Amino acid sequence: MLLPGSMRAEERVAAFLLNLAERLTTPGRSPSDLVLRVTREEMSSLVEISLETVGRILSKFQEDALIQIDGEHVRIVSIDGLRALVGR
Repeated sequence: MLLPGSMRAEERVAAFLLNLAERLTTPGRSPSDLVLRVTREEMSSLVEISLETVGRILSKFQEDALIQIDGEHVRIVSIDGLRALVGR
């Protein structure tokens, strides 16, 4: 996945989640239900931001009711909200 260097950290994490949702969508499976097989550390490396920043952003996304996290399971509550962050 390519993330432009000009993207803010929130945009990078939102784009990562949206990209993952799009790639994992199959018939009969909701694009909003994800099982993250990557750790936050791996995610931070993939989106090129610090581990602490990834944690803060995921917490903020939960507070803003964009996502819900339960262990590895992530449910995207507002795909439109994440898209608005990324501008797509």
